[in-house]
Amino acid sequence: MNMWMPSNDEIKHITQYALMNFWGVRSNGVLDGKTMDGFANVLMDVLLKNGVHETEIIFGRSAKLPGYFRMSKDWDMIVLKNLQDGTRRLLAVIEFKSMHGSVGNNLNNRSEEAVGSSYDLWKAFEHGAFGASRPFLGYIYVMTDHPANKKGTERRGNMLFRPLDEYTKFPRTQQPANYEERAELFMMKMVQEQLYDKCALIIADTKKLGDYRTPNEELSIELLIRSLVGHIIAHQTS
Repeated sequence: MNMWMPSNDEIKHITQYALMNFWGVRSNGVLDGKTMDGFANVLMDVLLKNGVHETEIIFGRSAKLPGYFRMSKDWDMIVLKNLQDGTRRLLAVIEFKSMHGSVGNNLNNRSEEAVGSSYDLWKAFEHGAFGASRPFLGYIYVMTDHPANKKGTERRGNMLFRPLDEYTKFPRTQQPANYEERAELFMMKMVQEQLYDKCALIIADTKKLGDYRTPNEELSIELLIRSLVGHIIAHQTS
């Protein structure tokens, strides 16, 4: 079986391609869940090069899995392995999210959604919904580079207790965390708490389309893709 572990340069190239698709969809005014299709397509290409059959990669309304606190949940991408005995193995589940412009309170909504969805999936796994093999769970989040997302504030609104220190003194700056940094904190915590195996935070350049930066190397798209490939390869050879 041919196996392909993409280099960091190759991953950067396909990420730039996915971001060009992201901007192209936005400029054409066809949003409706299509802005992240470029990322789904490049991941599909990587998976196909590593022995996954096209029929084992599920998108759209068919990408539905049972939940624990709810009957089912629609995911963005599901990767299966069809076994010789006619059963299936769940290999990977990936979510793609994006936010254009000022993030504001939408970041709280994203956080609640991501945490709730992952916790629900793992509880379903614990109760035997997907068999004995633990799937890879990944989360890719694209934020556009916007001035408002770089502003921190110590305002607590109607908060009755003091927020955790990392929000009022972000570790790298010792200043109140801005929206980009809050996104970084929320994604780092999801990985640390093993809600997701890997998360990728991509800050998309709004002037040089296709370019991007990674605020934290622990949240790089390179690390997520290479970890996903490693997981897939392990199961393709088992």
